[in-house]
Amino acid sequence: MSKFKTSLPLPAFDGQEQVEALARTIAKAVVDQLGADAVNSPFIRSSECAQILGVTPQHLCGMRARGQGPPWSGEGKWVRYERQVVVEWIRNLPTETSARHANETSAAV
Repeated sequence: MSKFKTSLPLPAFDGQEQVEALARTIAKAVVDQLGADAVNSPFIRSSECAQILGVTPQHLCGMRARGQGPPWSGEGKWVRYERQVVVEWIRNLPTETSARHANETSAAV
């Protein structure tokens, strides 16, 4: 049984070709929805970065002003983020477990 709850039954595939065809269809739909420039460009606007981070664009602007958040370049309305750098920045954020461990370690000293 699938752990995903869907209103439609999951399709059954007879072979690898059907899976690859479905993957191409999904990829094309994503590119069509995002636009080719968004997929091909390594840079994203503040609004896109904010969406990835789960904050508002205004909050992201405040983070920049405080010297927080992922590295960025530009000025004013031309602020851009490098998509891969944002992903790496998120990946390197401390986790709750590592933060708790750091607090316990400092308290023990």
